[in-house]
Amino acid sequence: MSEAGEAAAAGSILRVRGLDAGYGGFPVLHGVDLDVSAGEIVAVVGPNGAGKSTLLKTIFRLLPAQAGSVRFDGADLRRTPAHGLAAMGMGYVPQENNTFPDLSVRDNLAVALRGQNPIEIRRKIRAVGEAYPALAGRMGQNASTLSGGERQMLALASAMITSPKFLALDEPTTGLAPSIVRERIDDILRIRDAGTTLLWVIEESPLLCLPHVDRVFVMQAGVLDPPVTSQAVLEDAALHSLFFGVDQAAEQSPD
Repeated sequence: MSEAGEAAAAGSILRVRGLDAGYGGFPVLHGVDLDVSAGEIVAVVGPNGAGKSTLLKTIFRLLPAQAGSVRFDGADLRRTPAHGLAAMGMGYVPQENNTFPDLSVRDNLAVALRGQNPIEIRRKIRAVGEAYPALAGRMGQNASTLSGGERQMLALASAMITSPKFLALDEPTTGLAPSIVRERIDDILRIRDAGTTLLWVIEESPLLCLPHVDRVFVMQAGVLDPPVTSQAVLEDAALHSLFFGVDQAAEQSPD
């Protein structure tokens, strides 16, 4: 393990060791080790089909691990049901199906707070409107009527309304225009600055996203390489062509 990796492991809020997982007997993850320290933004990058989403689903108990362990804040999660993770301070925004399209914006937010005092629910929803002004005027609209960027904003807000200590994001900028990507990056940085640790799967817009992360894990065919700096990834021409498939000049253009 690198010196940076050893330092991160020592103060990990999330620690994954030897994780194997897959679908219907088909292996996808192979002995994955991952550490995320409190206060970090850690990225996982790699080509489509590398296993990035599978990794998050396994961490969050939506897919059973075939081997290995996941510990959060020192607690072994192997016997914790998926619905119990939010109470531990873990939040997750999947790439797809991350809002309820037939529910209003307000009801999407309220679902995350079910069981809480109605007065507290109203207070927290008001706070979301203050933090995300674009949602404030759309509280009565169904989520299906929102733009792609607004739906991602709602998904982030729905995850953050429970005040998680740790938040995993699965490609939250996919399919968005560069100007909207920058808005979602600003949202993510505000979340980090408010004290939430982030694990961020990045596939699209890496040249916009990676400068804002602390460390990067590169995943290939279900295997996670040791962490490197974002600068090392951004300067690696082979990764640009193999993983990102983007033209740096084009992606850094205004819109």
